[in-house]
Amino acid sequence: MAFEKSVADVLFMKGEYERAAEMYLEGAKDGEEIASFDYAYCLLRGYGVPRDPEMAKSFFTFARDMDGGASCYNLAVMYLEGNGVEKNYRTAIQYMSDAADMGCVEAMLYLGMAYTTGYVLYPEITSICMIPYHKSELRDNMFCLPGSSEALDEADEEARFTVIKADARRAFEYFSDAAHADSTYVEDLVAKGKYLYAKCYIDGMGTDFNREVGLKLMLTAGKSGSEDAVAYLAENGITEKLLLEWKKPKKD
Repeated sequence: MAFEKSVADVLFMKGEYERAAEMYLEGAKDGEEIASFDYAYCLLRGYGVPRDPEMAKSFFTFARDMDGGASCYNLAVMYLEGNGVEKNYRTAIQYMSDAADMGCVEAMLYLGMAYTTGYVLYPEITSICMIPYHKSELRDNMFCLPGSSEALDEADEEARFTVIKADARRAFEYFSDAAHADSTYVEDLVAKGKYLYAKCYIDGMGTDFNREVGLKLMLTAGKSGSEDAVAYLAENGITEKLLLEWKKPKKD
């Protein structure tokens, strides 16, 4: 029987992980990239099959050209963590860049923050799930990042600063990309991108300082669901009415 993702996804969402994993594997054997991705996710997290990050890496690699960049993102995270592969920050950043170029909002935000700090960060989202799609409630952070709560050795800490350099302009460009990305299923992430994009104008980071543009964008971010934007606007007493008042020509 031909692989049907919708059928396998229903099984997965009902908790029938073994049957779902079997279907994803069959689809992967038939060359279906999305099936390979979903089977890799099962292997990475141990859903319906024994957890096997090394094998997961192989299936993610098969699907690395999949639209949206989700597979490249997950590979990047694996190299950041040293999960199923030898830790390699340069390889991780390359996969992260590929993911961003393919439209992955998670990768855009990650790189924006990394270029802001000039430091290889641990990602907020430890993998992308596409069963049935990577909406916020399925972004699965149940596994702790290896070493995230432990002191890093000196060589590892130094590597994090040498792999990537602070670049405000590149950070601004990634935040801009995230702010203008398709928000389907990732509304909260695009809203975060809108907030960070607005902050760039307000702080003059990577672009010319323009408070008026920044505050307009901050209002848009708040309407999009960014709690950070809402808090910023409230703290500074900014409302649409106030912005309109500022724009009115002054009377002589």
